[in-house]
Amino acid sequence: MNLSAVRAVAGWEFRLAVRGRLVVGSAVTFAIVCVVATLLGLRSLSDLGLAGVGPGTAALINLAILFPPLMGILLGANSVASARERGLLPLMLVQPMSRLDHVTGVIVGLVGAVWLTIGVGLGASALLLAGVAGTADVGGLLAIVVAALGVGMVSVALGVAISALAGSRLAALGLSMGAWFLFAFAIDLVLAGVASGVHLGSFGLFVGVLFNPLEAGRVLMVLASGADALTLGPFGAYLNVTVGTTGAALAVCGSLAAWTVASLVAAWAGVTRREP
Repeated sequence: MNLSAVRAVAGWEFRLAVRGRLVVGSAVTFAIVCVVATLLGLRSLSDLGLAGVGPGTAALINLAILFPPLMGILLGANSVASARERGLLPLMLVQPMSRLDHVTGVIVGLVGAVWLTIGVGLGASALLLAGVAGTADVGGLLAIVVAALGVGMVSVALGVAISALAGSRLAALGLSMGAWFLFAFAIDLVLAGVASGVHLGSFGLFVGVLFNPLEAGRVLMVLASGADALTLGPFGAYLNVTVGTTGAALAVCGSLAAWTVASLVAAWAGVTRREP
């Protein structure tokens, strides 16, 4: 792999994304929503006469598992397909670099843009939580941020794969929205509806989580926040008995890594198969 070529493509994609309205608007919106959710969580905690960062952290987990992945998958879906339609992709691929270098650079650059958005939103909330957070809370908050960055990386890679395989930019955007809805809502609804009927059991739910990168990210954030695996319900109880909290975190990290690598390979295959 030509690292210089990867850095060049990544820098180009990052600057192009940051100059776009989507990244700027998403960063501002995400920051505002995170701040509002954090303030509401802290207010409810104060009304109960309690202290800590629990409610604020729970709100951040729910936001970080939905908003940045949506932005990431849309950015990725707009990348290769848009460059192909505008005639930029052939010009880039004739440069002295492989198609794998190009795809990797696209993913790295867009991941940087998504991470910038995550940093702005969660950073603003962290400033609010700093006043009530104890020393024991710092590690959990940092782990949530790291887990959010991982989910953002997976969403970008998946979006780029869809973009490389789709026939047009419009088709890529439509498929990416469908994939986000599938992972964010549909799979959970299906599992909740059929789990009791087909007797999936805890292991079946465990496998279902590993095949859903957003759910895997949510589980990782809950575990990273310092909560025990049992707070995740039957699935958490299964993990607590079999592999424990550490094993569960390693399993979902492996799932996120596998999704990223598989998406990278799919994007490379799509660019290679579909000549620009």
